[in-house]
Amino acid sequence: MGNAKSVDIYAESSAGVLKIDAKAGRAKGNWPIAKNAVKEDVHYVFVHLQTDKMIKNNVPPEYFVVSGKEILSEDLIDAWETREGVRYKTLNTDRYKGKWDKLPPP
Repeated sequence: MGNAKSVDIYAESSAGVLKIDAKAGRAKGNWPIAKNAVKEDVHYVFVHLQTDKMIKNNVPPEYFVVSGKEILSEDLIDAWETREGVRYKTLNTDRYKGKWDKLPPP
């Protein structure tokens, strides 16, 4: 997925067209995304697919739902050595984890 496109899913909602960008990661659970690629009107779903060992033990993925506006206003993107992105530890809170209710209803 990377930064090549800005939206993976378009859906109708009570608020109009819902735009979702899904980012998946394994092991470390960090997701590369450039701050200048984040759009305020897009919802981002960060998926932590777990480690190989956890997958073999049937540990399900974790989902973190964050609006683009939240990413920018709460400064959720960190600078890494060679790029920038969102870290698992930043999103692993009750504020983002499994918060599907942040998406507008159909």
